[in-house]
Amino acid sequence: MELLRHGQLRELIEQVTPPCISIYLPTHRSGAEVRQGQIRLKNLLKKAEDQLASDGLRQGEIKELLEPAQSLCENSGFWQYQSDGLAIFRSKEKFLYYRLPLHVDELLVITDRFHVKPLLRLFTEDGRFYLLAVSKKEVRFFQCTRFGAREISLPEGTPRSLTEVLALKGTEKQVQVHTAGSAALFHGHGSRTEEEKQDLREFFRLVDRGVREVLRDDHPPLVLAGVEYLLAIYRDVNTYPHLIEEGVTGTPEGRRPEELQSKAWAVVEPHFRRAREEAARRFEESIGAGKASTDIKAVVPAACQGRVDQLFVAVGKQVWGTWDEEQQTVELHEEREPGDRDLLNFAAIQTLLQGGAVYAVPESEVPGGGLLAAVLRF
Repeated sequence: MELLRHGQLRELIEQVTPPCISIYLPTHRSGAEVRQGQIRLKNLLKKAEDQLASDGLRQGEIKELLEPAQSLCENSGFWQYQSDGLAIFRSKEKFLYYRLPLHVDELLVITDRFHVKPLLRLFTEDGRFYLLAVSKKEVRFFQCTRFGAREISLPEGTPRSLTEVLALKGTEKQVQVHTAGSAALFHGHGSRTEEEKQDLREFFRLVDRGVREVLRDDHPPLVLAGVEYLLAIYRDVNTYPHLIEEGVTGTPEGRRPEELQSKAWAVVEPHFRRAREEAARRFEESIGAGKASTDIKAVVPAACQGRVDQLFVAVGKQVWGTWDEEQQTVELHEEREPGDRDLLNFAAIQTLLQGGAVYAVPESEVPGGGLLAAVLRF
């Protein structure tokens, strides 16, 4: 299953032509329960119809807006190939849907922007990382979260095997594929030629260059998978500063992406947990010095001004109100009114657009006891 990408998230964030309809619902991968998704969607679309009518749209406009989503209700085959959740987005210009590898609560939001907060767990506190599986025979590169893995291509010119590097050198060496048991030869129980080591180093330098080209200014953790002696050589030539020291050991050849991702998540999950805990500690240290806030009327302007460095925001909760960009002021409403937006979602979007980190967590895990908590840059 293909993971939602950062570019697709940005496309959703940047859509600002109202009305923007966002629908989330839990789904099932198999069994009789798969039909529940159709029923849930029909009910949510009926609620959307009623809300759009109360917002002043004519019946013809409503029918045109909802028709693509209505067609999914009638497509039995569509519901046979689901994951754990489904997100549907509809505006006058766009109709997008994504199968999600995580459970989401049933939700309908109609405002002037798409509601993306439930998606943030795919990019933030549940950990986006990369996995590089290396062997002499092949190189595979994956973008991962705790929920799944998507294989991505390295740039053209990046060698996929040691054979390609040797061919470029004009050699006719026979590449031996060693088992994990022969890895001890690099650790005092045998010998490999210095020439072979240099070939491997050159191979991995070129792979490292391709990895750096893909990641560029990005900085998620990178986990290696492979036999130990190859991982030691790769680490020696690596130039990516966020490489995790511990790797997934053993030959990666023939192993399914899901298996590699599961083992890599066990390696990298403590890294994300520590980062989240450190962000919470930083909030507690900063709040007394006036460098943090739980006041949504202060956090929203700060997020729009690029002053939020780290933001905790509660999933499954909405705070309705308006944002006056000219006056830089927030007005809160107890219930949703026409023209309102979910200000928690808005603060998260603005923080991401300005390069801040967002942790979308259950309400009980938001520091400070509120629905959001921000650490400010200045």
